[in-house]
Amino acid sequence: MEIIEEIRDAFPKVESEPLSDDYIESHENLLEIESDFDHFAYVPAYMLWVVRNKDKGLVEMYTTNALAEYGRCKQADYTYLNFKHRCNSRQSIVVRNFLNWCAEAVLTSDTQQIKRALKNW
Repeated sequence: MEIIEEIRDAFPKVESEPLSDDYIESHENLLEIESDFDHFAYVPAYMLWVVRNKDKGLVEMYTTNALAEYGRCKQADYTYLNFKHRCNSRQSIVVRNFLNWCAEAVLTSDTQQIKRALKNW
């Protein structure tokens, strides 16, 4: 199964609550979005954007950084960063698969940051 299909299968909200490329490109960093948002719609939408647009901007760097922060979060009740704690085991595997894909396929990826993120996911 390709990474796009894995993301879509594991996170069905990404299809039912799609984000436009324009929105993602104008809000490159998930961690800087000021409004409350549904992580199960937004995070996979950003992951899909990275897969479709690899090596085209800062979204990929910010997305892997956000996944690293979500992975480091130790407080399951901290709703701003507890995405990892709310993921089921399949979703966690898909996030790890995405991070591994980034390390291999994205020329501009920060492999050190990705390695740190993978340790926590």
